[in-house]
Amino acid sequence: MPMAWLSRCLLLVLVLSVVTCTELVQSRPLRARQAYGIVRGVVRGVNTTDEEGHVYVRREIRDLKTNYPDQWNLYLLALESLQWTDQEDPYSYYGLAQIHGRPYKVWEDAPGLTHKLGTASYCPHSNQLFLGWHRPYIALFEEILHEHMRNIASTAPLNRVERYEAAAHSFRMPYWDWGLGGTAADVPDFFVNETIPLVELDGSETVMANPLHSYKFNPLVPEDFDDKWKQINKTVRWPESNNATAISRQDIFVNTFKSQSTSLIGAVETAFRSSNFSQWAKQLEDPHGWMHGVIGGGWDETQSTTKFRGHMWPLEYSAFEPLFMLHHTNVDRLWALFQAIKPNATMGRSNIGPNGNVYLEDDQYVNASTELLPFRRASGAFWTTTDCHDTKVLGYAYPETQSWNFASNSMYMANVTSTIARLYASKPRSLLVDSGQVANSGMHASLDQDNTFTDWTIQSEAMASRLPSTFVVRFSLVKPGSSEHGIDVGTWMRLMPSTHDRMREREGAVPKTRAYAVDVVRGTTGLTTHLLDRIAAGELASLKAGDVVPYLTERLAWKVFSGDGEQISGEALKAMKIEVASSRARIPDDPGALVEYGEDLTRYPEITTGKPGGARG
Repeated sequence: MPMAWLSRCLLLVLVLSVVTCTELVQSRPLRARQAYGIVRGVVRGVNTTDEEGHVYVRREIRDLKTNYPDQWNLYLLALESLQWTDQEDPYSYYGLAQIHGRPYKVWEDAPGLTHKLGTASYCPHSNQLFLGWHRPYIALFEEILHEHMRNIASTAPLNRVERYEAAAHSFRMPYWDWGLGGTAADVPDFFVNETIPLVELDGSETVMANPLHSYKFNPLVPEDFDDKWKQINKTVRWPESNNATAISRQDIFVNTFKSQSTSLIGAVETAFRSSNFSQWAKQLEDPHGWMHGVIGGGWDETQSTTKFRGHMWPLEYSAFEPLFMLHHTNVDRLWALFQAIKPNATMGRSNIGPNGNVYLEDDQYVNASTELLPFRRASGAFWTTTDCHDTKVLGYAYPETQSWNFASNSMYMANVTSTIARLYASKPRSLLVDSGQVANSGMHASLDQDNTFTDWTIQSEAMASRLPSTFVVRFSLVKPGSSEHGIDVGTWMRLMPSTHDRMREREGAVPKTRAYAVDVVRGTTGLTTHLLDRIAAGELASLKAGDVVPYLTERLAWKVFSGDGEQISGEALKAMKIEVASSRARIPDDPGALVEYGEDLTRYPEITTGKPGGARG
């Protein structure tokens, strides 16, 4: 009997009477960390390099599983080890997750505003610090995970220890590219299965409780949480109820992702149209936030089967969800791709409006030199967005951002641009330029001789202070007279911790000094992909304004929900303004070039005038 399996069986006798092997792993005792030079409060990332001094790359998780099996098995074991580390340890899974939200404790003596301590988290959302803050946060998680991996690799049998130590040496945090290949593919089964195959360090094959399926609180500390979260002892996705024993409905997660994938990919493509950092940061938060909802669920209380929230949806609990880091590592990767093609698009000065946190006041001005608490550098100073602009300073790159493999910056930029065009290409390129599809008369009528076409978007804005801190606008195409939801055509949302609502209730009215320009939030939702689908279905003649305007006037509808899933209606929707606009776009002959979108918009207020939250006429 292999030693690793024998150890698990001995634990079985000590902890439980008669259980399965999977249950044995779930009953693993809490661990204390063995540190490899971790400096308390300091984020350095993983500092291992290859023989040429280059940092290692973070890999897409399906690539990691398929092509790097030793790293994959070490990753599962390290994640399990981290999850079973004593929750009192600030570097445990629990301790790292609470940096992002509940229970709102000070982490490693990083200061906060006295009047906000215990009521807000360190994480900034809906302001330009969002991307910069998450970069050292992920690097910290990666650093601690790597520490666990090295500990585990060192316990391999003597004839295999060098192999596993080499695998650990080059490991970096994986990411889940939910837009992979332009098709998004399906949710990997190893996200939703309760158990997962594992190759032990001695080469034996077994099955373990899947650390990507859920995180189990050890123990659940009710006073750390509020509302229903006080009684749920493991993370859930699309739970069947709000009860302590609620189980996840992974099938709804899988099906929702599949139904929303076109809109998600379109939202990423829309973000890559941005010409500056401010636009990019705002646009990328939209698909980022929507993935929180797709994984967690609970944003539509009008549907009795989908109204219960999972941990990933409310920001104050989302970092406990095992897919959180995989999702955010992909968001960081998308930013790295944008940095590669727009190297001069850096963060400027901006007012964060009503979006403060434990160390930022509402209406404070921030810039690339604003400190990103609680993450310290080796010098003792806190990281800033400028400090972490280059991912290599934190010890990693992505497969597409290995700039050292190119003879010039222009060649590097061209390669990254081609990757973006390939992975996140909009449907207009594939449908309008594909000779087989152009035979469709509607497609043919939509494309002009110079490969230009009319692109359609929904332009939304809202007064943030007059709506719940988190709100979701779901757009659909509904046939006249139909009572059904219709065809989903995208989402616009704002995702913030619910504590902002509570602080607003305590503090009363919005400060009169807050300017409209600071309070208003805006978003762009692409429509063209969905309109092309309607052309293919024979419902719409072309992308020309003469066809689209009456079609959308008749069919475009939306519903607005709070973060709790309650539908918002009536007077509250006067805080919103939703319009449809068009611009000209051109598809380059080079398939490696991005579609070129014009910046001049033609607005059509008549499409939404008279609809709640629509144009004012």
